[in-house]
Amino acid sequence: MVNTKITHLGGSRKIARSGLGEVRISALGNGTAKPGDLVGVTDATGKVVGTDIGASEMFRGILDDEPTLAEDTAITDGMPCSIIVPQGAHIYAIKCTDPTGAVVSGLQHKASATAGAITGAANTNLNTAGNMCTNHEALANGDTVMLADWL
Repeated sequence: MVNTKITHLGGSRKIARSGLGEVRISALGNGTAKPGDLVGVTDATGKVVGTDIGASEMFRGILDDEPTLAEDTAITDGMPCSIIVPQGAHIYAIKCTDPTGAVVSGLQHKASATAGAITGAANTNLNTAGNMCTNHEALANGDTVMLADWL
């Protein structure tokens, strides 16, 4: 099955999957970013912005779920929301770019040119600058969400 929603990753809408304590910061929705997106915060407005390479390189964390909204729905513009500040060795459900083929677990990933997503790193050496996480489980062609072990 292709994984395109957070619930496809084990049936839960939870973004933080380790069961460990998480650090969170407050922000406001921007009407575009969805739970599981990699986001920054625009200082002037306090609103989240999807992290991407080349346009918005700010990164603060992973947009947490808002259970009052339907799954896979953008946080309403101006609505208070929470960002999880990822910690090493914790597991998170996040947005990714389609790997366009099978990808084994444990490969390195970095910020993508697609706002809010992570993408496979061309250089998969551990501790290569810019690598943010590894995929916790194998990925398949068409996946747009994944479980990530944060570095």
